[in-house]
Amino acid sequence: MNPFIIISASLGYATESVFGFGGSIVTFLLLTQSIPAKEAVSLLPIFAIAGSLFIVISDYRSVMWVFIGKVLLFVLPGLLLGSFFMSYVPELTFRLFVLSIIFIYGVNLIRGKDPTIPPRWSIPLYITGGFIIGATSLGVFLVPVIGSRLKGQRVYRASLGFLWLATAVARLYLYMMQGILSTEGVMNALPAVPFLLAATLIGYYIHRMIPEAHYKKYVGIAIILTACVNTVSLFV
Repeated sequence: MNPFIIISASLGYATESVFGFGGSIVTFLLLTQSIPAKEAVSLLPIFAIAGSLFIVISDYRSVMWVFIGKVLLFVLPGLLLGSFFMSYVPELTFRLFVLSIIFIYGVNLIRGKDPTIPPRWSIPLYITGGFIIGATSLGVFLVPVIGSRLKGQRVYRASLGFLWLATAVARLYLYMMQGILSTEGVMNALPAVPFLLAATLIGYYIHRMIPEAHYKKYVGIAIILTACVNTVSLFV
């Protein structure tokens, strides 16, 4: 049992439960203080399945099933390509790439507005978002792309939870088939699941107490600060 992995996953998915997103981001940023970025990414689908499943079950009536299902039709092919791409990128380049995406995403959250996406760009952006999920195990690109379609705090949280659950199952299968994630890695991650679920339950109650107007800004600030710390740590 690795206490560091348990703490990282628990904090990450407490965040996921509160905001509907950010679980993989926070977990990645914490894990990479101790383990390589690619190893951290390979563990994220395991945590995402446990944490996102709880979110969907706790608020399944709020999920936009049809819309998310359509998004997945285009996300999954991109995800497949991204999972193959991941193994060819050098470790340092890969980590800097992921941190850059997280930093940009955090800035967008603090701005508090999701971009308006013309309909003709939707499918290419869904495929691109799937590629980034497959390559980095992070859904940060898709959140601003589909966020404007998810009206209401509970719809936002539950619908993203279903999207992350579906893509996590696909990533887990692909990463294991390609040897990115080993059986040993799975066994290292599994002890964190009970603690992660407890943290997710706590986050569920906190979620209901946060004003809708501010909840995205709070997590954006936290993500930017943590990404900056991770970036600096590469060069000290």
